[in-house]
Amino acid sequence: MAAVGKATVVCPGCNEPIELALRLDADAKAGPGELVLAVDHSAVEQHLATAHPETQEA
Repeated sequence: MAAVGKATVVCPGCNEPIELALRLDADAKAGPGELVLAVDHSAVEQHLATAHPETQEA
């Protein structure tokens, strides 16, 4: 599903911005008039793998 929004967080280790995609969570139980967004964590995982390889398990 396409992203419906973006959020930017800052890595506490190196202060680099990480852009997260927000997607509608079709599996969530939303009430009338409510939307539930899911955060795509793949950008964080990619950042950790490239900028902080020492944090990755062997």
